[in-house]
Amino acid sequence: MRYFHYSKNILSSILFIFPLLLLYEFISFFKFNNADITIRNTADTIFRDFIKLFTENVFLVQSIVILLFLVSYYIYNKNDRHDHEFNIKYISFMYIEGFFYGLLLVFFLNGLNVFQRLDVFQYNDYIISFYLCLGAGIWEEILFRLIIFNLFIYLTSIFLKNPFVYLLLSIFISSFIFSLFHYIGSFSDTFTLYSFIIRFVGGVYLAVIYYYRGLGIAMFSHFIYDFLIVSYPLI
Repeated sequence: MRYFHYSKNILSSILFIFPLLLLYEFISFFKFNNADITIRNTADTIFRDFIKLFTENVFLVQSIVILLFLVSYYIYNKNDRHDHEFNIKYISFMYIEGFFYGLLLVFFLNGLNVFQRLDVFQYNDYIISFYLCLGAGIWEEILFRLIIFNLFIYLTSIFLKNPFVYLLLSIFISSFIFSLFHYIGSFSDTFTLYSFIIRFVGGVYLAVIYYYRGLGIAMFSHFIYDFLIVSYPLI
């Protein structure tokens, strides 16, 4: 049971996903350093544009915020330090678990036949596909699960007394917004009810994973799902 407690912990999630975040920034730098435009996930762009209201050094601000969060969270939970140590065995299990959930979502949606005509924006460059899917897994989970989902849990809990009802409502609302989000931006998909339902179901699935298994595993599940769908013509 210690693994489930460890893997759901927000600090463990940051330790788990931090190497992938560095990889995401590394690919962005070497792919777009001398390019006229930089392609990024839309959720990432939202955070970056907000930071740019105050400073152009986005990466430094992101690093400082993560560092301050880690330090403050560690101090606040200093009595449970053994649960916050870097455990390579548990971290490895988290990657395996996240891969399983992502793969399961692919087969689940294919089994329902809802992906039959879903059009997704595809790149011939597998590195770019990997990079964008990684960005979606990281930043969309931060935006829609960590922030929006938790925000609606807080707001609905003020007016509703039944925890199951406000949890279910928060899952549905955040998943609805998550699905709509994919039709916003320069590289957005064409809206169809078919694809909207797919993404809504996927949002519900990821919200449940986030709630019961934590941010890190939800991020990696999202990334695996996106990368398989974008990179391989399964449908």
